Amino acid sequence: MKNALAILFCLASIVAIGQNKDYAINLGAYVPDQIENVPASAKKMLINKLGQIVTANGISDNAYNSRFIITPNIVVATKEVMPTSPVKVVLVLDVTLYIGDGIAGTLYASETFNLKGVGTTETKAYMQALKRLKPKNENMQSFLSRGKDKIIDYYNTNCSQIQKDAEALENSGQPEQALGIMLSIPSSSSCFDKSKSKTKALFIKAANRDCKLRLNEAQAIWSANQDIEAANEAARILSSVQPEADCFSKVKALFSKIEARAKDLQDRDWNYKLKVLDATKSYYDSAFEVSMANAQNQPSTVMYNVRGWY
Repeated sequence: MKNALAILFCLASIVAIGQNKDYAINLGAYVPDQIENVPASAKKMLINKLGQIVTANGISDNAYNSRFIITPNIVVATKEVMPTSPVKVVLVLDVTLYIGDGIAGTLYASETFNLKGVGTTETKAYMQALKRLKPKNENMQSFLSRGKDKIIDYYNTNCSQIQKDAEALENSGQPEQALGIMLSIPSSSSCFDKSKSKTKALFIKAANRDCKLRLNEAQAIWSANQDIEAANEAARILSSVQPEADCFSKVKALFSKIEARAKDLQDRDWNYKLKVLDATKSYYDSAFEVSMANAQNQPSTVMYNVRGWY
C-alpha cells in the first residue's frame, strides 16, 4: 500500500458511532482503490456492507470527511472451480477489518472473518461471501467497541490540540472548517463539555458569514432578472440561511419582495419558505447544517494513511 491513499467520495460512506448523530464518533467506511483482485462491483457492495455494519450497531449517517476509518483487506484463502453445469466458483475469503486514525496512520483495532461464497462467476462468489459479514456478530461488535474506545481516548487526550487547530482555522478566515473540527468531538468524550462554548461561538460566526454570502448571491440573481426562474433560484438560496444569523432580517426583507413578485407572476402558491427558529432544535442541529453545506463545496478527495495496517 502507498503511504497516502486518495479516496473518491463516491466510494466513501461516512457513518457515525453513537446514540445521537449530532454527538457521535465519525467513522468513514473506506475501500481503497489499491485493494487487489477484488471485482469492482464487489468493492461497491463492500462499501455498502461496512456502512450497514456500523449503522446496525446503533449508528447514524454523518456526511463528514472522517479522520477515523473502517477499512478492509481481503485475502483469498482458497478458490475452487466446480465442474458442474453451470460451473460454480467457490471462494473462501479472509476479510480483515481495521479501525484507526486514517490521518495519523495509527491502527486501533482489527478483526478477521473467514467467509465462504459460491457463485456462477468469481464476482458472484465474492459478493456471496461478503454478504456473510454480519453486523450483530459477537466478534464484530467487540471489534467496533474496541475501535470506539480508542477514538474516544484520542479526543480525551488531544482536546487542547483539537481546540488549537480549530482556533488556527478560525484565525485564518475558515470558521466553517473550524466548526467542523469542533463538531467532530463526540459527547462521550470529556472534551465535549470543554468545547461547547467555543463550538457555539463558531456556529454563529460561520452562520453570519454564510448569511452574507447567500444574501449577496440572491440579491445579484434577483437584480439581474426578476422573472419566475430568478425568483425560484434566489429563494432557494435564501431558504437555506440559518435564522440565528445577524443578517437574517435582511434575508426576510428580500425574500418578502421576491415572494410578492412570484405571486404576481404565477397564479398558484409558492413553495419556498425561510427557516424559522425552533425552540426544540439544538444549536448543534443548526451547526451541522452549516458544516454539511460547507463540506459539499469542498474538494471531493481526502488523503488517508493506512501504511502498515495490512
